[in-house]
Amino acid sequence: MTATLPDEASGALEDPAPEDGARSSQKVGLDYNPALDGIRGLAVGAVLLFHSGFPWAQGGYLGVSTFFTLSGFLITSLLLGEQARTGRIGLTAFWSRRMRRLLPASAVTLGALLVSLVLVDDLWGPELPGDVVASALQVANWHFLWEDRSYGELFAAPSPALHIWSLAIEEQFYWLFPLLTAGVLGLAKGSRRVYSGVLVALLAGSAALTFVWRDAPDTVYYATPVRMGEILVGALLAVLVVSLKENDRIASVFLQRTIGGLGLVALAASAWAWWTVEQSSTSLSHGFLLLYALGSGALVLAVCVPGPVRSALAFEPLRLLGLVSYAVYLFHWPLFLVLTPQRIDDLVGWAPGGWALFAVRLVPTLALAAGSYLVLEQPIRKGSWPRVRWAPVLAFGSVAAVVAAALLVPDSVASPRQDQFEAAADQLAGNDAGADADDPADAEGGFDPEAVAAAEAEIEERREAVPQEAVDVMFFGDSAALTVAAGVGEWGLQTKRLMLVGDGYTTQVGCGIGRGGERRQLGTPQPVPAGCPQWDRDWGREIDERPDLEVGVLLTGSWDVMDRKIPGDDQWRGPGDPVYDRYLQAEIEGATSALLAKGLKVVWLTTPPLDFSRALVPRPEHPDPPDALERIDRLNELITGVVADHPSATVVDFGAHFAALSPAEDARLRPDGVHVDLANSLEVARWLAPEILASVAELDALEPVSGN
Repeated sequence: MTATLPDEASGALEDPAPEDGARSSQKVGLDYNPALDGIRGLAVGAVLLFHSGFPWAQGGYLGVSTFFTLSGFLITSLLLGEQARTGRIGLTAFWSRRMRRLLPASAVTLGALLVSLVLVDDLWGPELPGDVVASALQVANWHFLWEDRSYGELFAAPSPALHIWSLAIEEQFYWLFPLLTAGVLGLAKGSRRVYSGVLVALLAGSAALTFVWRDAPDTVYYATPVRMGEILVGALLAVLVVSLKENDRIASVFLQRTIGGLGLVALAASAWAWWTVEQSSTSLSHGFLLLYALGSGALVLAVCVPGPVRSALAFEPLRLLGLVSYAVYLFHWPLFLVLTPQRIDDLVGWAPGGWALFAVRLVPTLALAAGSYLVLEQPIRKGSWPRVRWAPVLAFGSVAAVVAAALLVPDSVASPRQDQFEAAADQLAGNDAGADADDPADAEGGFDPEAVAAAEAEIEERREAVPQEAVDVMFFGDSAALTVAAGVGEWGLQTKRLMLVGDGYTTQVGCGIGRGGERRQLGTPQPVPAGCPQWDRDWGREIDERPDLEVGVLLTGSWDVMDRKIPGDDQWRGPGDPVYDRYLQAEIEGATSALLAKGLKVVWLTTPPLDFSRALVPRPEHPDPPDALERIDRLNELITGVVADHPSATVVDFGAHFAALSPAEDARLRPDGVHVDLANSLEVARWLAPEILASVAELDALEPVSGN
């Protein structure tokens, strides 16, 4: 991005045309600076790495904050230059340029999302039409805040339009800030001192709101008045730079060296933040965003003078990425969501991960962004079509068309999805709820009986196609076991290597392995539900109904690591407490022995790290319980110790598999920090099911056990 283009100067995620630099610099006295494009390239690169789930880029979302500050700097520089040159600010021309610049690629993106929603089943959720309307009307940030859609859900419950919240803030800035600047400079007769005072007052107000809403992190993250503080830092920086240039003070060698050194520190600090500051960090709602904006401002200031920072950020690949960063930002997130390892594997038989997955996603993103830049954006910005006088008509027309299309999406396309626990239970029972949950409802609000019957017939046909020698498996445990089992069952039907049996009764929501007593979650005590199936009473009956059953898979976690009052004890305890450890070890032993006594081979899954507060808004500062990770480690130690005493039992380290994932991948697969999302259960099963079968094969090799 440059500060040279009065008719092209761009905001946070937009790109200027360098070939226009000479023409524009004659009007405002500023030269094209490729390092500013480099900053945009660096920042959008951080966002791409963050959205790719690399654990060492967990703070890459802060690249958007850098865009905010850079936008404030560039737009303010533009407005001040125009006011100094002409004595006024042409608001109509400014807004017309903004519409010509922003809307073409945005309208194409939103239109493509709607088309994909209609043409591809189950690609996006039912909330997408509303997201598109809010994005087209430039209020996406307020929409997601109103809907309680935390940006932390970016991976957990992804919307392909969720990233547009930041563009909405930019667009609101474009509408309001030039009006404010023109008014203040007009009333103050061009006094930049008065103008700076107003900006400082607004910045102080933004900081105050950050303090007021410090316990509402989503409000701090989404609300325009709060995030405007980062933009105002850039605006004040523009006033400073313009003043220094006018007084020739920026040419001072001492000042340039000082600014250059400050820029190196800012660059290092930005890299540190992109590396370490998690999105869940409470520091974000306690003033860190403004502190980070000061670092971004120092970085922008550093590229305004000769020096190593300016030279480094003018690196040609960074500059080129910066040129197309607006389209890259718009296009990349929907493409990243579509190009999952599972879909790629289904298409080409290869499930990439890490850098390979990043490359597979990045190539089409860059190709589409370059095409948009050359074919769509630049011709509209620079060419005679559409002429300036038609820009508002075409702009508002495109917005109206997108909104109308979103409102006209049939309800059947965007129908609500079945609750994942109910759907998982149905799938375990053989009804394949994942396939029929969106079938047309009848007049009374139920599902079309003919469609349900057809789905059931299809599932039965698929089950009959599984050969007799396939391993029969039943899951036991809590709701985490329920959602995992759904994917394993579908994997078995696809591969014909195992058959998931049972109706889901042995995997119940709210029911762990430990029997009786009370438990406490978020400070609220409750008894263990009386209806929970118990291993000593109910599991044997379920097993007896399936004489061909060979393997029992157990998974527990949430309710067995919470604070518990075990029967006969009035103290709250948890794993790591010797009294509770003895109780839990006995329950694990009893559950294992109950299955072994029925002639089953037993496969215990270790419990993954659990993040009980991931889906809570606001997110608690400390996990509940605070030592959750230590408790899970102790639970897994107890499981491993019990299994070691039984030759017909084994352990699959399911917990280690999840612990090795990036935070972003974990959040995508387990949106609430506990349960595998039903939509992702098959993806998890692609790793887990073969591990279960391999473990069973090892048991067969050691000591074959016949089914009961």
